[in-house]
This record gives sequence, structure tokens and C-alpha cells, in this order.
Amino acid sequence: MSCTALTAMFLWGRQQSDPSNAAGKDQEGFKIRVEVNTINVPVTVRRPEGGFIKGLAQNDFLIFEDGEPQEIVFFAQEGLPTRIALVLDSSGSVVSEWGTIKYATKRFLEHLKPEDQFSLISFNTEIKLKMDWGRKTDRIDPVLTSIYCKGNTKLWDAIYVVGNDVFKDIKEKKAIIIMSDGMDNESAVSYENALQAAIRSEAAIYVVSKTEAIRRLYMAANKGSFYGGIPNDAFVQADLVLRKLAYETGGRVLYPNTFGQLDNIYAQVDEELRNQYTLGYISSNTIKDGSYRKITVAVKEKGAAISARPGYYAPDARGRANAN
Repeated sequence: MSCTALTAMFLWGRQQSDPSNAAGKDQEGFKIRVEVNTINVPVTVRRPEGGFIKGLAQNDFLIFEDGEPQEIVFFAQEGLPTRIALVLDSSGSVVSEWGTIKYATKRFLEHLKPEDQFSLISFNTEIKLKMDWGRKTDRIDPVLTSIYCKGNTKLWDAIYVVGNDVFKDIKEKKAIIIMSDGMDNESAVSYENALQAAIRSEAAIYVVSKTEAIRRLYMAANKGSFYGGIPNDAFVQADLVLRKLAYETGGRVLYPNTFGQLDNIYAQVDEELRNQYTLGYISSNTIKDGSYRKITVAVKEKGAAISARPGYYAPDARGRANAN
């Protein structure tokens, strides 16, 4: 199946999604009101021993594109209102823990800030938009209850359509939270295409992955042989590509031992989003060539650990930054 056909199928499903969320379309929400060609970079700054460094000013930051210094034209000290896409693995491999996943997800969405909006997507052998952008929380429980865990895992397909469709024309700060056991086994889209779609969406990806916990369990039980017919190297490779996905988008991979720890994991993501600085700059490189450009952020705080997306795709000659 082609990428275009995959997205078209998802768009059809979107038209059939829960009408109770239509009101969310009318919620204009907060937008970063600067020029449309501004590159916005959420930045997390931590102490070496842990904990967020707060209270930094705009002049404490330096930002570079391909090694060239850039002028910061937008600065926010606190976490901005965010569009959060929650992408839930509903394949057969998570069926035993779905009750725990449902409970923690419901609690997380109910405790978002009033200015935030969310969407809810499930994926197995199909990618389904269960709730479109909005703030209505009264439908969360019945929507989650309606999801049946079965089939295989189309993780790359899910990332591709979320990046290209769910976040299409969204200008606010963006984040994707993916809850999965981390093993894609049926996608039509390649990992490389999914990664590009994620980078172009400008959404930070936080992956809640059980690959490492499953690998440890299988190693202890099977002494380096197989887990459900899957060799150890497959889990190692899955973990590497998830780490790259998170790094390239400015997010993180989080490792619960069981999905019963989701409450704490969700709380970590929420805390990080609320304690990020946002830097905005207009690139001094005005060539519209669709090329990948590297972003480097520095801070004057000695010993600070900085996390930010490492680059973006420039617009092409038609003004688009999302052409594959």
C-alpha cells in the first residue's frame, strides 16, 4: 500500500470519528503569533544531577543553524499550551494490560491544562482516529472501552499518518505520546518515511516502550534464545530506532517495567512539557531547497544538560517542508 493511500484511508476514518469532538474544531486556542516562517524550538534545561533549571532569560540562550548564529525573535519561559496526540498500541500483545492502560490514559487526559487540546489514536492492523482535537473528556472512558486489542502492530504507519494528517496545519506547540511494546511487524510505511514525517510535523515524540523490559524478561527465561520466536537482536534494534525517533524530534523514550507504571510515566512527560522554554528564530538561510538543517542550542548556565530537536526540514520552492 502506498503512503498516499494509507493517509487517504485514515482521512476517511477521520470523517467517521466521534461527532462529540466537533466542538473542539471551534476552539482556536493559543497560537505562537509570530511570522509563519519562524522556527520554534522547545528546549528542556536540566541540572547535571537532575531537576529542571528555571528562570533563565532570553539572553541566556544561543541558537545556531548549520553552525551560524541566529537571532531569537520569540521566547517563552513556561510551557506553552500544547496539542498532544496520544497514540495507543491496541495490538494483541497488550491485551492483558489494556485495563491499566485505559485507566492511566483517562487520568492523564482529564488532568491536562484547560488550554491544552488532545487527540486519541489507536493502532494495530488499522490506524483509527478515536477522538479528534478538543478538550471534551466525558467521552474518554467509552471511547477507550470501545477499543479491542487484537492483530499486529503498524507502528510506523501510525507515526506517518499522525505526523502528516493529525498535525496538518497545527501551529501550536506539539507533542506525540506513543504507548507501545515497540515491535512493528506489519507497516506499509518504512521506518525512514515515518521518521521524516515525525520530524516535519515538529512534534516532540515521547515513546513509552516495553522493549527493554520484555528483552530482560526473555533473556532471563530463555538464556539468549528467543522470545515468542523473536531473537534478542530484534529487541535491541527496536530500542535503537525508537531512541533515534525520540532524539530527532526532541523527545524521549521512557521505560516502564509494566504498563502499570503509566501514571508515573505520564506525569514525567507532563512535567517536562510544562518546564520547557520555547525559542523562535527566523532562519538567516532564505534558500527554499527542502534541505535538512541542523539546530544547536547552547545556554550560559554552567554544566546544564540541554535537550532540543537537532534539526528541521526547510521549505522547498513551493513553500512546503513536508514533501517526501
